[in-house]
Amino acid sequence: MPTFQYGKWLAGLIIANLVLLALAPLAFRGARWLRPIAYAFAVIMLLNGVGHTLGTIFGRTVASIHFARPMPGFYSSPALLAASFYMLFRLLAPARV
Repeated sequence: MPTFQYGKWLAGLIIANLVLLALAPLAFRGARWLRPIAYAFAVIMLLNGVGHTLGTIFGRTVASIHFARPMPGFYSSPALLAASFYMLFRLLAPARV
């Protein structure tokens, strides 16, 4: 896993959210070129949610990193999983006109 300083991590997170917010009107209009990007994003977020859940269940991510309590991000992982499944469900549903 890459390590980021908090300021750089927060700046990257803010920029990513602004980009997604800017793409939202196109997504609501049904821009077809966004579908592959949406599939990739949903799968990455699904794997992220599963990773946080499994990290908590097993108590570690790699052999040298152990968690005595729930892994950071565990409590928000159900919302992440639900949103990922919903996005995949909507992407796989036939287009409604």
